[in-house]
Amino acid sequence: MGLITCHIATIPAREQSLRQVLNAIIPQADKVYVSLNGYQVYPDWLRTKHNVECEILDNSLTDAAKWRHVNDESGICVILDDDLIVAHNFVNYMISGLEKYGGAVSLHGKTYDNRPIAHYRRNFTGNYRCLGNVVNDVRVDVMGTGCTAFSNVQVKLDNSVYEYPDMADVLFSRFMVNNNLPMTVLKHKAGQYLRYIPQTDTIWRRTTNDRIQTEILNSFIK
Repeated sequence: MGLITCHIATIPAREQSLRQVLNAIIPQADKVYVSLNGYQVYPDWLRTKHNVECEILDNSLTDAAKWRHVNDESGICVILDDDLIVAHNFVNYMISGLEKYGGAVSLHGKTYDNRPIAHYRRNFTGNYRCLGNVVNDVRVDVMGTGCTAFSNVQVKLDNSVYEYPDMADVLFSRFMVNNNLPMTVLKHKAGQYLRYIPQTDTIWRRTTNDRIQTEILNSFIK
């Protein structure tokens, strides 16, 4: 199986939530990579984390920064948003899903049935939320990458996932479909594996114009 690494991209406004996120995930990973988007200096408290590797970035990659180190070590990569606190058995549950389905697994994703898609943000027919109840495992067209796991031995990401900022989900999903790799949302109950730290500024709220995402989606969903 190799090492278990976790990959997080964050911004200064999320520092307090990042503390909680790291405290929950560190015991479940061999190493945690944190991309400090827009930071000027390393927070002192991060230096005390024994298996956390941080780097300061200019935030030009935004959410795509979380892919920067996924190929550094062979093994399981867990991608985690900086506002999601995981349960103690989160990583084991995700690995069990990978062993069953391969590709990538998540607790969040969407399906689209009416094609071509008019609007990426509005025209999904299935919405499987990481913070809600999902009663069965389900294959999805677009994966929510904020609570995702994959083996980098099977999923070898390339530079296509960096094409646009703030579009990690649809770019990752395009890569998976173009490489014939499955994406599966695992069943779960609300609050079973994740707890959300409420935020006022999120990528979903500020990227209301979905023209580019829709074009990308229609390029790989047939």
